[in-house]
Amino acid sequence: MSAIPISLPEARAAFDRLARYPRLALAVSGGPDSLALMHLAAEWRTARGEGPELCVLTVDHGLRAASREEALTVGRLAAALDLPHAILLWGATGHRGTAFQARARAARYDLMAAFCHAHDIPALATAHTLDDQAETFLMRLKRGSGLDGLAAIPLTGAWSGVAVERPLLEVTKARLVATLQARGIDFVTDPSNADMRFERARVRGSAEALAALGLTPEALALSARRLRRAREALDRTAASFLASSSEMSPAGFATVDLDALLDQPQEIALRALARLIAAVGGREEPLRLAKLEALFGSLAADPRKAHTLGRCRIGPQQERLGIFREMRARSLPQPVSLRPGMRALWDNRFRIELGSEEPEPVTIRALGEQGLRDLRGSFHLLATLPPLASRTLPACFRGEALVGLPEFGSLSDLGEESDLACRASFIGVESRARGGTGAS
Repeated sequence: MSAIPISLPEARAAFDRLARYPRLALAVSGGPDSLALMHLAAEWRTARGEGPELCVLTVDHGLRAASREEALTVGRLAAALDLPHAILLWGATGHRGTAFQARARAARYDLMAAFCHAHDIPALATAHTLDDQAETFLMRLKRGSGLDGLAAIPLTGAWSGVAVERPLLEVTKARLVATLQARGIDFVTDPSNADMRFERARVRGSAEALAALGLTPEALALSARRLRRAREALDRTAASFLASSSEMSPAGFATVDLDALLDQPQEIALRALARLIAAVGGREEPLRLAKLEALFGSLAADPRKAHTLGRCRIGPQQERLGIFREMRARSLPQPVSLRPGMRALWDNRFRIELGSEEPEPVTIRALGEQGLRDLRGSFHLLATLPPLASRTLPACFRGEALVGLPEFGSLSDLGEESDLACRASFIGVESRARGGTGAS
């Protein structure tokens, strides 16, 4: 039986929840899933007559000779729909072993999230399908994952403070292909999708045998959907605990009542720890569950001991547990250059904007120990913060000269005056839609 194209009413049902965003980026590679996403989103937006401004992002990974032409083809198709298009370049390096696809995925999301921050786009839509959901479920089942792993791909997630929406998660790939064929639209196929060196390709290649046993993509996705419902309930409980027992500072650190944390059911405590470490450390990939469990056990055995995990230093802080960004040389954030009027994401934690009235660019780097000594007398803010937090604040430099700190939201109202028109907001204060305790 041939697949049926997606109808406009179905597209409206899938996309209408995205109408709340003023601007929406579409991740489009040129494959059938993402091209269908682009066309359906454009048709949905036209049918509504209103809705988010759409733009199309394509990452040119440079892994194949044809990748540039594929990206340009997406640009031509986007232009035919009157959609702006940007090509983002990634210079792939390193050995293309078993972890290569994970690195490539992270690099793609990093590039697209950086573009979204620079252009004030709050959300990114991707073309994950029901087939992707089923494959992810099987891959995680093979690894012995727990609830979070088997809940697989969420409808809404986040990457670096940008919402990630998956409106086609309940749609099969076959129906998206049929949607393109009905419109006479050609698409490319990534050869790596059939490369048996990669786990997902091997799982995909076994689909027919699994279906013969009743393990269809629809059945597997149903299990993932039900597990996702349980995960959401646990995440909500963890969020409620954090709201009552933790504080997240606009300066990029957090504290939590350790006694209350240790008194929680372990599943809730682990989720709470995972959220705090992810926000402060700026990590997008989940921590391994075994490491979180070891940290929780150590905190219970000796609350006075300090730990490092997920780019964070975790230890006692004035009768509470403090979580601070780590300040070791190997984990220092990369500098970011800002021109007047430009905004960017720094250290995957702070969204920073340099005012258009500034006469010259600045470079954002960690304040560091020397910078803390230089500015402590002129910025009252630094006297109110733990030194561990101050050293990892973003600071503005011109050349090697430290010119000051950005304004940090509510923390900037401390009486000092700065001539520097620069603002910083900690994205952990807003939302990192991460749930769960990480991979098993």
